[in-house]
Amino acid sequence: MVKIILPAGWTMGRTEFEGSEGLLPDVIRQFAQDNPIYGPRLLGPNSELLTYINVCIDDDLIMRNERASATVPAGSTVVITAPMAGG
Repeated sequence: MVKIILPAGWTMGRTEFEGSEGLLPDVIRQFAQDNPIYGPRLLGPNSELLTYINVCIDDDLIMRNERASATVPAGSTVVITAPMAGG
C-alpha cells in the first residue's frame, strides 16, 4: 500500500488516500479510476498524467521526463502538488 496526498483545495477535507504500488503512471491511473472525482485534475483525455502538476515520491520530485519509469514502492508516499500561477 502507498499513501497518496492531494492538495487540500482539491479535496475540501480529506487529503490522504491509499493506493497501490507500481509504476507511477499506473498508480495515478488506478487512483483516478478508484476516485473518479479527481481524474480530471490528474489525467488528460488520453489518460496520461497531466504535465503541469508536480509529483513527489517520498521526498523526491519526479521530473516530467522520468514519470513514465518512476516506481512507487510499497510504504512510500506520493504527493501531488497543484500548479500555481506567477513566479
